[in-house]
Amino acid sequence: MKTAISIIICLFVLILSSCNSNNKESSENKNEASPAKELNTIPESTASNRQLFAVESAYFKFTSNAAGQQLTREWCFDQYGNRQYEENYMMIIGQKTGDKKIVVDGFQYLWNYDETEGTKSKFYQTVTDYEKVSEKDIKRYGIDKIGYEDIIGRKCLKVTMEKPVKSTIWVWNGIVLKSESDIAGNKVLMEAVEINEGIVDKAFFILPENITFRETN
Repeated sequence: MKTAISIIICLFVLILSSCNSNNKESSENKNEASPAKELNTIPESTASNRQLFAVESAYFKFTSNAAGQQLTREWCFDQYGNRQYEENYMMIIGQKTGDKKIVVDGFQYLWNYDETEGTKSKFYQTVTDYEKVSEKDIKRYGIDKIGYEDIIGRKCLKVTMEKPVKSTIWVWNGIVLKSESDIAGNKVLMEAVEINEGIVDKAFFILPENITFRETN
């Protein structure tokens, strides 16, 4: 189960951070890189005090299938993505098993269900504008813009890419609403099944009092 959740989290990190021409360039790796090494070459910038998404606040529910397991991702944000709340879980005998994450004040706080300790680390996230992606990044990541398709009532740009993982994604306002990917031989499908645009309850972004967070680099 943890393997399946790890695959989904890896998928989100790799796809949502795939490239960003507006951020500073990092050094090029001339050798063929693994997805993990390729991720290290992606330009990064802090999410604090900047607009990640074109939508101010919204709630999303995704379903994913990885390693033969059905997973659910519930995610919401406000302040254009500067504050986020996320759960990734499976239902086992009526109980949720997985993890939670809160992003506030430029830090992310991550902990597992039924645990009293978690981690705190600086939050970095890049968001690619595929409408304006540079020719350099198109060649570097093997990007091809196919056209537009409707996903759950939203007009999405359909994009295929070869790196950091071979994927087809459907993007709306900088947010991936659907993806089909191959990660280490595992076929992964992720798709939004619910979207609610509008005010998000601020209670989502309050850190739990019963969790102790250990700061990491």
